[in-house]
Amino acid sequence: MPRPDVSDERRPQIIEAAIRVFTRKGYRKTTMPEIAQEAGLSIGGVYWYFKSKDEIILDILGQCFQGDMANLDTLLNTGAPAEERMLSFIANYAESFKVYAWLNPIGIEFYGESAHDIRVRSFIQKYLKHYRQALVTFIEQGIQRGEFKAVNPVDAANAFLSLEEGLSLLLVADPEGVDWQKSFQTGAQLLLSGLLARN
Repeated sequence: MPRPDVSDERRPQIIEAAIRVFTRKGYRKTTMPEIAQEAGLSIGGVYWYFKSKDEIILDILGQCFQGDMANLDTLLNTGAPAEERMLSFIANYAESFKVYAWLNPIGIEFYGESAHDIRVRSFIQKYLKHYRQALVTFIEQGIQRGEFKAVNPVDAANAFLSLEEGLSLLLVADPEGVDWQKSFQTGAQLLLSGLLARN
């Protein structure tokens, strides 16, 4: 009798187990055998789906990034005024961060690996490139319609990215001193206010 195909359920099982261990121990200290034990699988069973914990975290972050990218791409293709769309982006991103706040310490620790690991750096650069380009397009549309000032769109996009990433780092280093959602919304609205041509 043929064995049932359990591949569709094994990957989520491993990812959920990895998230629990990453959350308890941190990304760097977690080992593949610990993930296997948490998942109730043999180490060989885990390695069948993921060759390393890097592959697991890349999968987790990739899923989160895809959701953010899809929301941003949808906003890019609407005909609403630039300010209205940017306010929607700010609200959506703040809500998304609240949902994935548990991942922030793991993500920051993983980001730190990019200083020495070309694979991690390439993954993060790919995400940042897509995100930056979407924001650049957003800002260019606002400039072309006369809604935004004629600023350098790459510099403006990097300002938004720096706000997001910088606050995420502050939250890990000083969780008592940072309310991420409020600080992000305040900072993003200040940046948006500076972009508006009517100011």
